[in-house]
Amino acid sequence: MGVQTWGPLGEQQLPALPLGGIGGATEDGVAWLGWFSPEGAFVSRVDPALGETTSYRLPHRDIDGIAVRGTRMLLSHSFRNRPGVELIRLELVDDVWVITSQEQLRLREPVTRRCVQGRDGVLWIRGGDTWARIEV
Repeated sequence: MGVQTWGPLGEQQLPALPLGGIGGATEDGVAWLGWFSPEGAFVSRVDPALGETTSYRLPHRDIDGIAVRGTRMLLSHSFRNRPGVELIRLELVDDVWVITSQEQLRLREPVTRRCVQGRDGVLWIRGGDTWARIEV
């Protein structure tokens, strides 16, 4: 049975009430959790070892994938059951995530929900039987 290491309540309050998740990623020993609320989209950096949570507003709401390396982030927005994926690159500037570029990725087969994974600065996207590896 697992042991809870973090929750959104307590000393580390979130800036708004989460309505749902929009993606997650790991970077070394921390987790990045994307979520949305009536106030917009956010990403929270959770460091279970230190018990610290830092939340940031995201400038793009409709995302399904997150990868982070240091002060750079890559977000994805998949067009359900289509092979097109929008990639949004961001950089953390003065505690604000700023979009630095946007591009389109076209896979051979459609991307389905929950087929995007972020880990240690790499975003993995699956379309059919093919995986694409995109560096932050």
